Amino acid sequence: MMIAMDRGQGAPALVLMHFFGSSHREWDGVVSRLDDSLRVVTLDMPGFGTAHDVEGYDVAAMTRHVQDAIERLALDNVILVGHSFSGRIAMTLAAQQPAWLQSLVLVAPAPPGPQPVSEEELEFQLGFDFSVESAREFIDGAIGVDIAPDLYEQAVEDAMTAHPAAWRAWPAATYAEDWAEVVGILNMPAWVLVGDRDPSLPPSVQREAVMPHLARGSLEVYEGMGHLLPMEMPEQLAARLNAIAGVDEVRRGA
Repeated sequence: MMIAMDRGQGAPALVLMHFFGSSHREWDGVVSRLDDSLRVVTLDMPGFGTAHDVEGYDVAAMTRHVQDAIERLALDNVILVGHSFSGRIAMTLAAQQPAWLQSLVLVAPAPPGPQPVSEEELEFQLGFDFSVESAREFIDGAIGVDIAPDLYEQAVEDAMTAHPAAWRAWPAATYAEDWAEVVGILNMPAWVLVGDRDPSLPPSVQREAVMPHLARGSLEVYEGMGHLLPMEMPEQLAARLNAIAGVDEVRRGA
């Protein structure tokens, strides 16, 4: 696990984690729009981005990596934001009830139990050859709307430069891990944000496999959006995170 960015000193602290095949850069369009009063940390998961050479690709190892990074920064009052596969990591970490955790924001999260994946998608990911053509097919298959050209090219580059062992680990083994019993029912504020055109983890999966684990969770469905909300709707997602972090309330009380 690598701490890719640590900005600001305010509270709460937003800790942002990326989706499978990406890096911290997927959050660039969101981070630039987050309120300056917040502390913002972005992490790279093992095998991706600046953590290319970091090992530990199963759920237990990634959960430890995230916990170590947060505790190394001595963060308090954390809103943990997980996207896709890192949403599962956010929930497994929340199950440990760390004192620093305030709430969860789960963006199209993988469920705590085995992740549903089609045979076609599984075959594609196992056969991914890290070419620009495969990387573009990967990104094109995940989005519901066009994304900014710079973010698109970053996403393609991140997929191409992922560590092959990390890439293979998820479809080969990690998807099938079952952490549902460990996660249980989490009793903390939680928001699940998902696009109604998400091809991988759509609203139906969120209702059936994620929401039952969130005693205080709310589901928000975004029309016309796919799986990559941080790149498809960065302005709207930043506004939502600002609101969840209480930026508007703080200003009204100032």
